[in-house]
Amino acid sequence: MAGARARIAGSGELRQWIGEAAGIDDWLVADSYDHVGDLAETLALLLDDPPVPGADLPLADWIELRLLPVANREPEQRKAVVLDAWRSLVFDERLVFNKLLTGALRVGVSQRLVQQALAEMSGVDIARIAQRMLGSWKPSPAFVADLLTHAALPIDRQQPYPFFLASPLEGDGAALGPIDDWLLEWKWDGIRLQLLRRAGQVALWSRGEERLDGRFPEIEQAAQALPEGTVIDGELMAWRQDDPLPLPFSALQTRIQRLKPGPRTLAAAPARVLAYDLLELAGE
Repeated sequence: MAGARARIAGSGELRQWIGEAAGIDDWLVADSYDHVGDLAETLALLLDDPPVPGADLPLADWIELRLLPVANREPEQRKAVVLDAWRSLVFDERLVFNKLLTGALRVGVSQRLVQQALAEMSGVDIARIAQRMLGSWKPSPAFVADLLTHAALPIDRQQPYPFFLASPLEGDGAALGPIDDWLLEWKWDGIRLQLLRRAGQVALWSRGEERLDGRFPEIEQAAQALPEGTVIDGELMAWRQDDPLPLPFSALQTRIQRLKPGPRTLAAAPARVLAYDLLELAGE
């Protein structure tokens, strides 16, 4: 909660506020912090528990109704909310609250593990969960409701399939059998892409889960000729029509950085999609 977008309090402010709330000097706050080694725990230890604990609020209410409304406001407004929380919470609750303030409440889990847990909890297929979590989103109640619904959503038609990327071979290559039976492909110097032609629209998704719509108008225009309900997995490259090989990746980078490329950019680095796989045809 100390980031540039939603700043509640910096460490210096928290030390100052706890000193005022506990009635102790700054040097004692600093010495306590040096002894404990964790700012959130230090802040929790320096105050006594309230005679009567405050209301038992869910985490969402603390974040959305108390903290975010005063984010980036004047110091006195932010201070009032923090002090009110400190005075109403018992030690364990203050510790968690302070971890939120300092950004130290973090548990590292893989995205796939989160998707699996959500799928098991909701009964929604994990592939659908993974699709809905692609791209940019905010963890709001509305998003969670859409994420876990069994109903088909309009946005589902513009979501790509999860990208399956190549990974290094672990172990001896001989375990894969005779090399004469292998199928080898070039490593193209482009961007992995999914091209969607659904619901009368075209969507371009990069492997980084970013929408590229508008940056490659020649691809979007050509994709209009594809049958409805088509999804292609391929490589996006800068490649002139009559050249035997694609342009260097640096040429493609000039396109990625422009949301609406002009005629000169389109002529200097025309884009082409080399298809790897047909993931969907006629919506199936």
